[in-house]
This record gives sequence, structure tokens and C-alpha cells, in this order.
Amino acid sequence: MGKNKKSGAGFVVFRSDTVGTENPLILALLQDDGIYDIPKGRIDEGESDIAAAKRECFEECSIIISDEDMMFSDAAPFKYGALTTFCAKTNKVPNITINPHTGILEHAGFKWVDRDQFCDNCLDYLIQPVNHFYSEHDKAYND
Repeated sequence: MGKNKKSGAGFVVFRSDTVGTENPLILALLQDDGIYDIPKGRIDEGESDIAAAKRECFEECSIIISDEDMMFSDAAPFKYGALTTFCAKTNKVPNITINPHTGILEHAGFKWVDRDQFCDNCLDYLIQPVNHFYSEHDKAYND
């Protein structure tokens, strides 16, 4: 069963040492114009949402997301429009490289930022998934 060519998948990635704190940090990939993004991209024909999200995370910032890195595995992935997002945590340092398939450098760099910083400087359609996983984080660690 193929996916719509516009369907995408990605990750909201928390920095491990900030998980469980009042102000956890997430990975913001920097576009050339300074706008924040998450590791995400199109789902290839025949590829699952999670496989696409893991592949895109590796292609865009050299982070391999393992099953142990996944957060909120008991909750369904968050779907907003054509984008399916998952949540993970890592202590790995991102490395922005040229996409091995396209030969394009998709991001200018990265920052670890909090929710407000990210949502104030990202594409509008990323605000919902980021807020969703911050809410999941707050429920898991503050209840």
C-alpha cells in the first residue's frame, strides 16, 4: 500500500539530559533563512511512517533513532495534515551533512531550544506536533 507522495514523517527529538526537567530542549534544524525545522521528509513508496522518520532523521542530522530512544511508545504517533510525527530522546550530537540521495545540504546547522523558542521561529504546521509532544512530556514527568 503506497503513501500519498506528499505524506511525510519525522521526529520531535528531545535532548536526553533535559527530559524530565521543567524546560526540556528539542532539536531545531536551521534552514538557510534561520527558520527552525525538525528532522522530517517524504515517505517513500512502500515505506512505513516510522521507517521514513528514522531514515530522515539519519539523513538530515546523522542521528540513528533506536527503539530505546523512542518516547511515549504507548501513544499513537501524532498526525497533523500530511505529517506524521514521532518523539524520541537522544544524547547524540547532531551532524548536519549532505543528503546522500539528493546531494543537497538541507540545513545550515542545529540548535537545542525550548518549546517557546522553537514555536516562535518555525513553520506554522510544526507548532501542533511540537506542542503535542511537550504535553506528552509534561504528563509523563510532572504527574
